[in-house]
Formats: sequence, C-alpha cells, structure tokens
Amino acid sequence: MRPGSGSVDVIEDVEPELVLTTGTGGGIGKQFEVGDVIVSPLVNFFCKKAFKRLDNVYGSSAATNTKHFAKAQTLFKANAHQLPIDNTRAPEITLVKANDLKSCIVTTDFFGFDTSDDHFALQKHGDLTEMGDAIVGLLADEMAKANQPFPRWVAVRNVSDPQIKAQGTIKEQSAEAAHIYKAFGRWSSVCSAIVCWALIAAE
Repeated sequence: MRPGSGSVDVIEDVEPELVLTTGTGGGIGKQFEVGDVIVSPLVNFFCKKAFKRLDNVYGSSAATNTKHFAKAQTLFKANAHQLPIDNTRAPEITLVKANDLKSCIVTTDFFGFDTSDDHFALQKHGDLTEMGDAIVGLLADEMAKANQPFPRWVAVRNVSDPQIKAQGTIKEQSAEAAHIYKAFGRWSSVCSAIVCWALIAAE
C-alpha cells in the first residue's frame, strides 16, 4: 500500500472540489507568534530519516480565495486572551505565494522545531514545520502523472509553538516547545479552524 492511499480512497468516494490539510505546527522564524496561521499552496518534504528519498516541493493548482480572510482576522480577537500573554499582537494570516519556495509548509520525518540558532536547519525551507501535509502534494503529483484527476488543495496550519531561544541544551529547548504546545495547541487551533471556514465559505 502506498503512503496516503487511504486519503485517495476518501477523495474518490467523496469527490470534493477542495481539499484542506490542517492542524498545528512549529513556526519557523522569529516573526511568527502562537496563533498565526500559514495558508500555503506549496508543501516541502524535508526529511532526514527513512523518508529522505521523498524530499521534494509540491505545488497545488488551487487559487486561494481570500474573500473572507479579513472577517477571519476579526474573529481571532474573541480567542486572543487564550493565547500567550507575551504575544505582541493579534494572530495574523500569512498567505504563501505559489512560487515562494522559502515560505511553504515543511513536512519532516523527525520531530524538529525552529531555534534561534537553526539547530534543525529548518530556516530557508519554509514558514512552518509539521509531519503530514506533503503527503497530499505527493499524491496529487502521482495522480497527475497517471492522468488521474485530483481536487484543488491547500495546507492550513496554525503556529502552536514559536521559534525557541537557543538557551540551555537542545533537550531543554524541546521541553520548552512541548510545554508551549501543550498549553496553547488547542487554542491556537481555533485560528486555523476559522481560516478553514473562510476558505470553505468562499467556495
């Protein structure tokens, strides 16, 4: 069974016009804060273990409809008090351009997070790191090569943990990232859920 074949089965059964992948992720770069949402038609495999062979960038044919993004930004305000008190602003939506390879969603096969000294070498690969979205890009690419239709798709990820300062050991930094995720992963996910609503409502 090829990776993600279950997703293909669901897509073939449901026949959606738009596929959204969504969830939490680690922000790459000090500009991102907990609650920010990255919307990307580009996904990038950046693997170091068993799936190194998959490393590639995949782009979607989806034209992201931002019609309701302004409304989504206003809806973030109701949830803002649940986010870290050291956030310096309200959450923002970052829309990745279709050709911006340095600002996409990065899918890894290891637990990596951004640090101020770029310990996991994630910087310059994208805006957010997670562990699943590029599978959809891979499947879309495979089906296109086989002349099989695949719906438009876009990745929507909320920052659940920001860049971590390179203080102490990497184990201590990992614990800090995990602590922030545990405390705010649920509340930051409200933001990506709102953006998913905005994209669906714009269809």
